[in-house]
Amino acid sequence: MTDRRRFLTTSAAVAALAATGARPAIAAEHLAFGEPKAFSFSALRDEARELATKPYQAPANLPRDILERIDYDAHGKIRFKPELALFAEGPGQFPVTFFHLGRFFQVPVRMFVIDGQQSQAREIVYDEEYFTMPSDSPARKLPRGSGFAGFRFQESRLGDKSDPDWRSNDWVAFLGASYFRAIGDLYQYGLSARGVAVDPAVGGKPEDFPTFTRFYFETPKPNSDTVTVYALLDGQSVSGAFKFVMRRTASVTMDIEAAIFPRRDIERLGLAPLTSMYWFSENNKPGAIDWRPEVHDSDGLALWTRDGEHVWRPLNNPPHTMSPHSATRTRVALACCSATATSTIIRMACTTSAARACGSNPRATGAKVRSS
Repeated sequence: MTDRRRFLTTSAAVAALAATGARPAIAAEHLAFGEPKAFSFSALRDEARELATKPYQAPANLPRDILERIDYDAHGKIRFKPELALFAEGPGQFPVTFFHLGRFFQVPVRMFVIDGQQSQAREIVYDEEYFTMPSDSPARKLPRGSGFAGFRFQESRLGDKSDPDWRSNDWVAFLGASYFRAIGDLYQYGLSARGVAVDPAVGGKPEDFPTFTRFYFETPKPNSDTVTVYALLDGQSVSGAFKFVMRRTASVTMDIEAAIFPRRDIERLGLAPLTSMYWFSENNKPGAIDWRPEVHDSDGLALWTRDGEHVWRPLNNPPHTMSPHSATRTRVALACCSATATSTIIRMACTTSAARACGSNPRATGAKVRSS
């Protein structure tokens, strides 16, 4: 049942859409939207550059005691209602659903949708009624308007009965800090990527984890297999603007453009960082450590360089931190670099590869990276 507050809010959003001539085909009958504001990627990049010239301002804190009670089990019982998904009725193939905040995802992220002319963006106004949750869920005690934690693109709403049901299957997810990941052609998630890594494994210095604070969804073209998302990154050490062009075919391809602006000198800056879990594998197992033949999410990194070279780097578990370097010309995928507190623009492209290109592990991911 639609309550009076939601009816009035949604009606206002539809009226705003009509006043600007935009199509209300972005599920405005289900979601509430803010006022339209001008948007462009160049303006977002300029905003990131300006942020880097100012001291970092951490987002306002939500009640930590409540968020801590939304543990793994409690968070798993909170589900976004698929019928309320952005683009659930088009345009485009892939609806967007959202994640709730919790113990491991405590920083709210603002979500925006860009109109069909790609010139204005409206914020998607958070409402706890978008989610189903148990009556005794601690999430019900959060303040009204707390915000989303992340999002995911669901499978095609236009698929036939042989395709996964879009309501319960997704193909790319952005959740927590600057983490994101996509599936392979066996519909399995594996390792995660990050927007940037700041001072990882630097002795005596904690790693900094910048956060995606805003996401902007382009209104997709009908039946297109490609979606485009923009993001603003902010943290103690860097700010940045990102553009993700993601294509869903047999696997998932991401072309990523990033403009990163350091706030301070950075000893080790990781570009296109990948994160996975590894204990041991069939090729590197200490004797009698465990009865299982291998325990890991990924057992190697597959690189496909711009020169057409395919490189396989097996993972291991050394007794101390190591920073290996690729011997190829495209070292960005494995190497780290330093950065001074001056503006720098980094362009990169990452591709999740099919299982057949990554050996026997269907969750392994290949990376194709270029920089300029």
